[in-house]
Amino acid sequence: MINMDIIDFEALKSPISEENSSGNDPRSDTSPYSAYFTLKDVRNTARAAERRALVDNEPLFNYSHQWHEILEQVPLLLTTECKDLELTAWFIEALVRNCGFRGLEIGFKTAAILIENFWDDVYPMPDEDGIETRIAPLVGLNGVEGEGTLLMPIACVPLTENHGEQAYSLWEYEQALEIDRLDAEKKKYRIDMGGVDLQALEEEVKMSEPTFYRQLHQDIEAAIQAYSDLVKLMDDACGYPLPSSQITKRLQACLNAVTYLAEDKLKALPSTDPIVDVNNSESQTDLSSVSGISVQLETRQEAIKNLKMIADFFKKTEPHSPMAYAIEQVVRWSDMSLPDLLEELIVDGDARKGYFRLVGIGSENNQS
Repeated sequence: MINMDIIDFEALKSPISEENSSGNDPRSDTSPYSAYFTLKDVRNTARAAERRALVDNEPLFNYSHQWHEILEQVPLLLTTECKDLELTAWFIEALVRNCGFRGLEIGFKTAAILIENFWDDVYPMPDEDGIETRIAPLVGLNGVEGEGTLLMPIACVPLTENHGEQAYSLWEYEQALEIDRLDAEKKKYRIDMGGVDLQALEEEVKMSEPTFYRQLHQDIEAAIQAYSDLVKLMDDACGYPLPSSQITKRLQACLNAVTYLAEDKLKALPSTDPIVDVNNSESQTDLSSVSGISVQLETRQEAIKNLKMIADFFKKTEPHSPMAYAIEQVVRWSDMSLPDLLEELIVDGDARKGYFRLVGIGSENNQS
């Protein structure tokens, strides 16, 4: 069991020395005993094992123990030898595999402390690519064009207690939803081939304790907040927004799934923070007002407001559905001028020019 007080934040805030607040670059030690290169090998070995596991349809977290050396060594390195964002990124990867969402909160706070207190000389140092080199390890967790290294592990964090062969995660939940939409014959085939049965997952949720879900819900919320704080620090330090939305969306998907699946469990315990009840009387009132929308709405602003309300409703009640995002797209389009909207909808420049001529939109609105 991993100690959740795995790193001393107060010690982390302290400089390594008066002369060199960030210590020495761990990459400068190229000896056989180099902590940096040893841990790099540990990470590469663990990730290779996980890739094989995914091919064999084996749970990713079966290999979480291979990250223990990183969990044990990085906190000591960061507090006594060097302030380094790449080691911190590896630490975050190890934490999510061994400590779930609580581990993510710890990892994100670790990175935030280093950026807030040691940004000017934290490692890795900028090179010919500039500041991107320094921040790249943290950006890589989210990914730029491809999927970041943290996305799959987040999707594999258990969202149920383990009462049988395995606990279920967002990864299994999304598979189960996909399978459940199939016709009976295809559904049976997929489940027989090892696919996740939504009913089995829901039974596992029922068997899980309310206290488990209260803690899980709080842990995910705390991870989301810690990541939001980290992103702000990163953006401010670099002077421009960095790619970060994929982690945010993945964490929010986990929170939405827990809120939806464990609604009754979450209501069973008292809390100072209200948990959304998607079936309560207030929600029913909101829906009834939506059903009478044609006679009650008097202005465009009211209509847009109700569309946003409907999108929020579907996010809470059907987190797996594209419905909410489609409505939000319509709302975004509603604020655009016709030329701007057509420029987004009609990708082909010649086709767009022809349409503009046809409907009388001036050429000054078609610059591309």
